[in-house]
Amino acid sequence: MKYETYSEYDPRHTGLAESAFLTVWAGLGRWWEDLVLIGGLVPKYLCGDLAVQRNLPRPATLDVDLGIALAADASQYSNLLWDLAAQGFSPNKITPSRYEKVINDFTVPLDFLVERAPATTGTAQVADITAGIMPGVERALATARRMTISGVDLHGAEQKLSARICEVGPFLALKLRAFYSRQQPKDAFDILYTILHYDGGTDAAIAAFAEEVRLGNPACPDALQTLRKHFPDENAPGPVKASHFVLGTAAPGEPADTRFLRTSIRQDMVDAAARLLNAATA
Repeated sequence: MKYETYSEYDPRHTGLAESAFLTVWAGLGRWWEDLVLIGGLVPKYLCGDLAVQRNLPRPATLDVDLGIALAADASQYSNLLWDLAAQGFSPNKITPSRYEKVINDFTVPLDFLVERAPATTGTAQVADITAGIMPGVERALATARRMTISGVDLHGAEQKLSARICEVGPFLALKLRAFYSRQQPKDAFDILYTILHYDGGTDAAIAAFAEEVRLGNPACPDALQTLRKHFPDENAPGPVKASHFVLGTAAPGEPADTRFLRTSIRQDMVDAAARLLNAATA
């Protein structure tokens, strides 16, 4: 679930997403080598010290997305569905690849995603669960960064875990591909925030995306089309929606500092997209 603007994200609910990740990751230890965190939580971990002051708001998400290897085999470990149930997650009745847990009347979703060429949509069975098909997941698995993640899980326990996080190149490919098909403001914002604040630096983030293109990441053809079609200038969907996510709809007579920030976000988005495209097609 995604909202149109940053202001709609309740900090109490966004905190539940990270707690849900800690809960699930702690409970799926036998599956760690076949899993990687992808989706909206990734920028929080790839973009360094959260105490550093930034012009853009911190990343926010309400759900947890996990990439899973198609070759994951339940017979090697245990029953994945049982392991999820032991942490309080049950299958969603409408979306087969989604599992969820209700916390104080708020539903925290967990989605599994898998790559199964040549399919680009639909679902696939992995071990004993259903996962949504998404090109680019295998590269996220292959290049995952191991990071120590600390926090409080959904049971109130303090956790400190070594987790596998999607690296910046595959993450940008996945996010750009997502924008190609749904044009959601949050996706545009996540792309910009990650490029500007990646802990390895903007140049490294751009080079990592270009490397995904060179290596044939199957998410990249749509990602490149997205850059060409949706990010060429300040009035294109990508830059407009990135600024909309932060500031909401532009209104006549809005304060000068808001107009300046809106313009700056759009310019930064155009510049970042141009650098991605140039590096990938050089």
